[in-house]
Amino acid sequence: MHNKVCSLPAPSTTLGVAALLGATLFAGVAPAAAADPQPATTVTPTPFEAPAPVPLDEVRPGDRGWGLSVFTGAQPERFEVEVLGVWRNPQPGMSYILARLSGRGLEETGVIAGMSGSPVYLGERLAGAVSFGWPFAREPVAGITPIEAMRELAPPAGGSAPRGAATVEPADLLPGRQPGDLLHQALEALAAPPLPSAGPLPAGGPGLQWSAAGFGDSSRRLLGEALGGLAAAGDGAVLPPGPLVPGAAVAAVLIDGDLRLAATGTVTDRAGDRVLAFGHPFLGLGPVRLPMASAEIITVLANDFSSFKISNLGPVVGAFDLDRLAGVSGVLGASAPQLPVAVAVAGDRQRRFELRLADVPLLTPALVAVAVLGSLDAATQSVGAQGLDLDVRFDLGRRGELAIHQSFDGGTAAMETAVYLLAFTGYLLQNRLEEVELAGIEVELSQHREPRTARLIEAHAASTLVRPGDRVALNFDLVAYRGQHFRRSLEIEVPTGLPDGRYSLLAGDGVSVDAARLAIERLDPVNFDQALAFLKSLHSRRQLVVLGIRRGSGLAVAGEVLPQLPGSVRSLWAAASSTSAVPLPLAVAQEHVLDVGLPLEGLVRVDLEVRRPGTLPAESEGEPESAPAEAAGEVLTVTSGESAGDGGAAAGGPGDGGSGDDGAGEGGAGDGGGEGGRR
Repeated sequence: MHNKVCSLPAPSTTLGVAALLGATLFAGVAPAAAADPQPATTVTPTPFEAPAPVPLDEVRPGDRGWGLSVFTGAQPERFEVEVLGVWRNPQPGMSYILARLSGRGLEETGVIAGMSGSPVYLGERLAGAVSFGWPFAREPVAGITPIEAMRELAPPAGGSAPRGAATVEPADLLPGRQPGDLLHQALEALAAPPLPSAGPLPAGGPGLQWSAAGFGDSSRRLLGEALGGLAAAGDGAVLPPGPLVPGAAVAAVLIDGDLRLAATGTVTDRAGDRVLAFGHPFLGLGPVRLPMASAEIITVLANDFSSFKISNLGPVVGAFDLDRLAGVSGVLGASAPQLPVAVAVAGDRQRRFELRLADVPLLTPALVAVAVLGSLDAATQSVGAQGLDLDVRFDLGRRGELAIHQSFDGGTAAMETAVYLLAFTGYLLQNRLEEVELAGIEVELSQHREPRTARLIEAHAASTLVRPGDRVALNFDLVAYRGQHFRRSLEIEVPTGLPDGRYSLLAGDGVSVDAARLAIERLDPVNFDQALAFLKSLHSRRQLVVLGIRRGSGLAVAGEVLPQLPGSVRSLWAAASSTSAVPLPLAVAQEHVLDVGLPLEGLVRVDLEVRRPGTLPAESEGEPESAPAEAAGEVLTVTSGESAGDGGAAAGGPGDGGSGDDGAGEGGAGDGGGEGGRR
């Protein structure tokens, strides 16, 4: 249905493969590579002799021939072909036969999406494969890729599809840092990009036919809008596969299992177990490993833009291993590695989806996001105001497990969840520091019928005059969704190494505090160990986090934060004129975490006055020292006891009594529940 395909690298580099291909003729979708192979269904080879080719120089206008494609069921049927001429070099090094098709209703339907790869014969010799057409065309005129170019697709000598370079940095993984349409952009990279010239190149169809099975309405709508068309497919994975002979329907599978997403085309040529198909690239990535499945065509649906086939996606029967300009090549019985993804949805309904994704690093992030969104949509709903708690475990092989926890609320909660996973998976697979093994992903989604985000409006300490080593009770006043006030309390210990003077505590939801911490410590990992440590340190919106901030005399060097350094050491770095050393005017002295159990938003600051033993408050008369937070106003803009959101001043003073477990009662000081962190 579309012209050319484009790769799916990190969001801002979607033209990489498109520029490499340099043409806009072809319809397509996406490929795969790397993880646990899914065994292919055994297919008995059909012995036959590959027909002799028709050299392109022998093709003449008016030549008549015939082609094969499936219009219903699994058996290829004949259609008629009249050659109009040879379209020479519409793109460098590639010529095409233009022909008018007829029979099998093609006069009314035009060239059909899903006919990509349909073999065309002149006499008993194979001329090539149907590979493109024009949308809204009044005649079924098709472009045919010469078979000579397709048979030059040699078996790959090793290698894999490019991974792509990440444009996402660790700091960009915080929720809210990703564009809301990031998933749509990623999926659009698989559809037809804008034409690179104003020449008379085809603007669409037929190409491959996108098909999806098991997805709900909203996720199918998203896929259809982004990809330029999508047909609902049946799942025929349990059916016996039809023989993959020339003219048979064949599918490239991107998502398999309880949900299926694939692109269906046609087999062009076969020699033993080696299959040629499509007549144009999938992504033009060269060596790939992509599951190959059979397909059953139910019927052809005529459409003014581009007619298409409605199909049942059959079982996996092999693997495509080469993806070039003239088509794709694969082997029956071979296995393609796939990434196992499990999605458990808990809400009004409980469902678990077992999925296997095409494991191409360029595509995997978008496929993970689509799989999670589709699972949620199939289980309950993915649109409307709601709350979602996300818990994910990435199996990083020798690197162990990475767990992330986050919450999203509101009318776009489902899409925000999917986009967050897209960005996170993209960073893991496409980071610039190390090639990461991703062995599997487990996702748990807890769905709530309405948003739950509470606002943090005030915080105050039981005592603002403290000594190093003192334990200080902090009380936090919050307003729940739709107005219910409640309080939470936490007890912290003042670090023993603090000097006399002002000491600031920054408190807020985990995401806001993480953003402040990044601004203070200016993290820039130079190896994956540092990046992984940062990823593991990220907090959830369900956590209330307190940072203790003091004046710093440190440096950020080679991805490491050195918060407190003697002046002599700092002078040495300065004398060396090191461009990698960044002075840090502030330092994080301690961190405490309180699990609240529902998402929060807001950022407040409480200032304490530290007096070491032997000093008296009277000694501090005069102008008070500036708070550490005020030393970097561009980082922390809230004032003492004040909310970042509404500016309401908090009263400093002791707690008001016992806390209520239901979240509505007044909280007393010192429960310390869920506390942890650094000191």
